[in-house]
Amino acid sequence: MDLTELIKDYVATELLSSIELDFLEGELWETTQHIAEINTVFKAPKNICEELGLDEKSCWQLCCAAVLDSSRPLKSGQKRVDLFKKLINQYEISYI
Repeated sequence: MDLTELIKDYVATELLSSIELDFLEGELWETTQHIAEINTVFKAPKNICEELGLDEKSCWQLCCAAVLDSSRPLKSGQKRVDLFKKLINQYEISYI
Protein backbone atom coordinates (compact mmCIF):
# COMPACT_ATOMS: atom_id res chain seq x y z
CA MET A 1 0.00 0.00 0.00
CA ASP A 2 1.08 3.53 -0.68
CA LEU A 3 -0.07 6.61 1.21
CA THR A 4 -0.36 8.84 -1.84
CA GLU A 5 -2.27 6.26 -3.90
CA LEU A 6 -4.74 5.65 -1.07
CA ILE A 7 -5.36 9.38 -0.72
CA LYS A 8 -5.89 9.68 -4.48
CA ASP A 9 -8.33 6.74 -4.33
CA TYR A 10 -10.21 8.37 -1.48
CA VAL A 11 -10.50 11.66 -3.36
CA ALA A 12 -11.85 9.81 -6.40
CA THR A 13 -14.31 7.53 -4.57
CA GLU A 14 -14.63 8.76 -0.97
CA LEU A 15 -14.25 5.11 0.00
CA LEU A 16 -11.45 3.19 1.69
CA SER A 17 -11.56 -0.17 3.42
CA SER A 18 -10.90 -0.50 7.13
CA ILE A 19 -7.53 -2.06 6.29
CA GLU A 20 -6.62 0.93 4.13
CA LEU A 21 -7.72 3.34 6.86
CA ASP A 22 -5.69 1.35 9.39
CA PHE A 23 -2.68 1.74 7.11
CA LEU A 24 -3.19 5.52 6.89
CA GLU A 25 -3.54 5.76 10.66
CA GLY A 26 -0.31 3.82 11.09
CA GLU A 27 1.54 6.02 8.61
CA LEU A 28 0.36 9.22 10.28
CA TRP A 29 1.18 7.87 13.75
CA GLU A 30 4.66 6.83 12.60
CA THR A 31 5.27 10.29 11.14
CA THR A 32 4.18 12.06 14.31
CA GLN A 33 6.40 9.80 16.42
CA HIS A 34 9.45 10.76 14.33
CA ILE A 35 8.51 14.36 13.55
CA ALA A 36 11.67 15.73 15.17
CA GLU A 37 13.72 13.83 12.57
CA ILE A 38 11.83 15.25 9.58
CA ASN A 39 13.15 18.34 7.80
CA THR A 40 10.88 18.48 4.77
CA VAL A 41 7.56 17.12 3.56
CA PHE A 42 6.25 16.82 0.01
CA LYS A 43 3.39 18.97 -1.20
CA ALA A 44 0.35 17.18 -2.53
CA PRO A 45 -1.16 18.27 -5.86
CA LYS A 46 -3.40 21.33 -5.70
CA ASN A 47 -6.53 19.41 -6.78
CA ILE A 48 -6.08 16.82 -4.01
CA CYS A 49 -5.66 19.54 -1.37
CA GLU A 50 -8.72 21.41 -2.62
CA GLU A 51 -10.88 18.27 -2.64
CA LEU A 52 -9.93 17.64 0.99
CA GLY A 53 -10.59 21.23 2.04
CA LEU A 54 -6.94 22.05 2.69
CA ASP A 55 -4.67 24.91 1.65
CA GLU A 56 -3.47 24.33 -1.90
CA LYS A 57 0.14 23.83 -0.76
CA SER A 58 -0.53 21.20 1.91
CA CYS A 59 1.63 18.14 2.32
CA TRP A 60 0.62 14.51 1.86
CA GLN A 61 0.58 13.96 5.63
CA LEU A 62 -2.01 16.72 6.05
CA CYS A 63 -4.05 15.08 3.30
CA CYS A 64 -3.79 11.81 5.17
CA ALA A 65 -4.97 13.54 8.35
CA ALA A 66 -7.91 15.08 6.45
CA VAL A 67 -8.97 11.68 5.09
CA LEU A 68 -8.83 10.21 8.59
CA ASP A 69 -10.70 13.17 10.08
CA SER A 70 -13.45 12.57 7.56
CA SER A 71 -13.55 8.78 7.76
CA ARG A 72 -12.59 8.16 11.39
CA PRO A 73 -13.09 11.27 13.51
CA LEU A 74 -11.31 11.29 16.85
CA LYS A 75 -13.60 10.71 19.82
CA SER A 76 -12.10 13.77 21.50
CA GLY A 77 -13.45 15.96 18.71
CA GLN A 78 -9.96 17.19 17.86
CA LYS A 79 -8.91 17.30 14.23
CA ARG A 80 -5.80 15.45 13.13
CA VAL A 81 -5.22 18.19 10.54
CA ASP A 82 -4.98 20.83 13.27
CA LEU A 83 -2.70 18.67 15.41
CA PHE A 84 -0.38 17.94 12.49
CA LYS A 85 -0.26 21.60 11.43
CA LYS A 86 0.90 22.48 14.94
CA LEU A 87 3.69 19.91 14.70
CA ILE A 88 4.80 21.26 11.31
CA ASN A 89 5.00 24.76 12.76
CA GLN A 90 6.60 23.64 16.00
CA TYR A 91 9.38 21.74 14.23
CA GLU A 92 9.69 24.29 11.41
CA ILE A 93 9.29 21.68 8.69
CA SER A 94 9.69 22.87 5.10
CA TYR A 95 7.50 21.98 2.13
CA ILE A 96 8.96 20.83 -1.18
